[in-house]
Amino acid sequence: MAIVEAASCGLQVVSTKVGGIPEVLPENLIILCEPSVKSLCDGLEKAIAQLRSGTLPSPEAVHNKVKTFYTWRDVAERTEKVYERVAGEKVLPMNERLDRLISHCGPVTGYIFALLAVLNFLFLVFLRWMTPDSIIDVAIDATGPKGAWTKQYFSGKKGRVKEEPPISIQW
Repeated sequence: MAIVEAASCGLQVVSTKVGGIPEVLPENLIILCEPSVKSLCDGLEKAIAQLRSGTLPSPEAVHNKVKTFYTWRDVAERTEKVYERVAGEKVLPMNERLDRLISHCGPVTGYIFALLAVLNFLFLVFLRWMTPDSIIDVAIDATGPKGAWTKQYFSGKKGRVKEEPPISIQW
């Protein structure tokens, strides 16, 4: 969010190419660097040179471009897609998780990570014993009658998104 906010204010953004940062802004609005001090210093020098030469777009132009990239609805839809993808993934049984840790992390570190995973699992079992699932409140379905409160948009002319007329709900 800090990167989007900085760009929205018309600031030149310099960041590393890690953690999904390259997907946040297009290449012409961000200077991406390797995660090293030298690369970041080079990126900052490039940003300063662009500022001095006057080749940076105006803050208003950058703001107008950035404000079209993100809306709360867009952020919510992207987040929902990530949750749906994760919810659809297969949950590995504990023995397969431990085998994967040991085989992928090396002979020493793998066993240390496996031990930590077992301790974590035992702690979760203890917490479940302390607070059983049966006494935890279940989230209600908040989509409304017949899903009336879910997204009701469709593509209109020229790719614009238009809202459908409200649905008449009879109780």
